[in-house]
Amino acid sequence: MKTAVRVPPLVALAAGVGLWYLPTLVDWLLGGVGFGVILALRWLAAALLLGFVLAVERRPLSSVGLRAPRGRDVLITVGLSVLTLVVAYSLYGLVAGAGPDQQTQSGQIIMSLSVVGSVHLILNAAVVEELFYRGFLMERVIDLTGRPWAAALVSYALFVGGHLPGSGGITTLTVVAVGSLLFVGLYWARRNLLLCVGAHAVIDLPILAVALT
Repeated sequence: MKTAVRVPPLVALAAGVGLWYLPTLVDWLLGGVGFGVILALRWLAAALLLGFVLAVERRPLSSVGLRAPRGRDVLITVGLSVLTLVVAYSLYGLVAGAGPDQQTQSGQIIMSLSVVGSVHLILNAAVVEELFYRGFLMERVIDLTGRPWAAALVSYALFVGGHLPGSGGITTLTVVAVGSLLFVGLYWARRNLLLCVGAHAVIDLPILAVALT
């Protein structure tokens, strides 16, 4: 029986980067496909990434942190998420005032969403971004370097930097920067993707509050 050849971490990371930018590439090639289609393409990219892990890397989903969390960890995550939510948006309020910044692309999108659209955005961001930036990126950087702290640093820098074009400086340097500390810290400590997904969803709950007001 032949042993499956393990995909080198750098190759895996390259594949992950390609899939992450798939929605952006399609949007560019078609001259703009609309926000709803972008979200659908992000779901597709996430599904393709999981397929890559299972079929090409031939690794279990636990290799991207997909495993059942312990009850105690869930409770701790909820508490930390609420605390981080209060700190992040208090800091944002001190700098920018109430409500999303309507001068940014993200702010304009949030203001235009219905309740259903807001829920979809929250779930999409929580699942897709945590899968790519935490479960896949951090695990493969750990494979490459053997250093969880390096994976945490890379994940944090790329995630915060990636939000600058759409969210604008104020949101990125407050909500995104503070929230990302929680996401990276959770994954570093527990290596559990579902905890990060839950925390991300809690931090993004004010998006729903905008639609409800």
